[in-house]
Amino acid sequence: MLGFQMVDIGKESLKARKNKGLNIVAQELVEQLSDSVFVVKGSGKNVYRTIYHRAFKLGNGKMSDEKWSCDCWDFKARGRKSGMDCKHITASKVFVALNNGK
Repeated sequence: MLGFQMVDIGKESLKARKNKGLNIVAQELVEQLSDSVFVVKGSGKNVYRTIYHRAFKLGNGKMSDEKWSCDCWDFKARGRKSGMDCKHITASKVFVALNNGK
């Protein structure tokens, strides 16, 4: 059985993730498939899907949180639990901001 060691991610590493996300957009490696689904091309033949989950009204009248998800290892191992964006989600968010959601 493979084990993964969880490591604390410092401010410098977070900055590096954001910069990688910006570089992905600059290289035009993000494609929007629908209002909420994006494909982000990675190194080699890797392709990652990011999804924007919109807020919706719950049965008790409260609103759910809006959130993003990605099928990359980094998000599954660290981002989901910590609420931290991977570089693919960062790239998708920047893409949306630059294209006004179109």
